[in-house]
Amino acid sequence: MRDKMPYDLLIECRSCGIENMIAGYVPSMRIFCSQCRERLVDTDLVETHCGYVCQACDMRLVLMQTTEVELGQSACSCGSTDLKVGEMTLPDEAAKAGGLIDPGEDGDEILEDTDWLRSANSADVDDDDYNDMFNQDPGQN
Repeated sequence: MRDKMPYDLLIECRSCGIENMIAGYVPSMRIFCSQCRERLVDTDLVETHCGYVCQACDMRLVLMQTTEVELGQSACSCGSTDLKVGEMTLPDEAAKAGGLIDPGEDGDEILEDTDWLRSANSADVDDDDYNDMFNQDPGQN
């Protein structure tokens, strides 16, 4: 199935509460939280989240129902306060396009469109070397 036109998506993780910015989202993408690696789109998303659309930049915002949004007051990342409540069709669109992850499928296997990898076991890394890696700032000489 062909995806709709890509759009920017800001989606709040129900597990850790981190806001995830997905640029160029299409419903066939399988997306995970950048913090806790939980899947972000599920069939029961409509029970926990509300959808908004920025009228200025067409960004979709999918925020938890507990997140306070004041229409006309709350701003999109583009600066516009022209947010409208949108129909929550994200789970249905993802299901039709193959973007949902089946419960038995979300193990450690690397999915084709995944853009992150878990780090390797750090048992062989010396703590001093590990910390030095972060202390080396190429911008400071």
